[in-house]
Amino acid sequence: MPHNCPCSSGKPFAQCCDIYLSGKAYPNNAETLMRSRYSAYVTGNLPYLRKTWHPDTCPELSPEELTTQWSRLEVIRSKLGLKKSIVEFKAWYLEGDIEHALHEISLFKLHKKRWVYVEPLSDFPQ
Repeated sequence: MPHNCPCSSGKPFAQCCDIYLSGKAYPNNAETLMRSRYSAYVTGNLPYLRKTWHPDTCPELSPEELTTQWSRLEVIRSKLGLKKSIVEFKAWYLEGDIEHALHEISLFKLHKKRWVYVEPLSDFPQ
């Protein structure tokens, strides 16, 4: 039985984010990239996170930062553009037996013809 993708798409992992995390393809829009980055956090794929982060804003990442027990992803809304996109989501995680949510509005931009994560925004633009 195939495992469902961590990104909450309902698709098997092998037919969803694994295509991107394994390098077989690259996401063609910001929401797909955001979902694949969430799956990279869940699976501990640090090289993929670095590759999909804008070089001007990418922090030093260490494996210790990938120890959070993520439980599910909820995409709230997306504003997809040609060179810049915004995705609002909640990424749910567990601390002990209690589920919490990381709520973020994320900016993505095209960089060298590929979508990359840039930074969180304070508000969803109108």
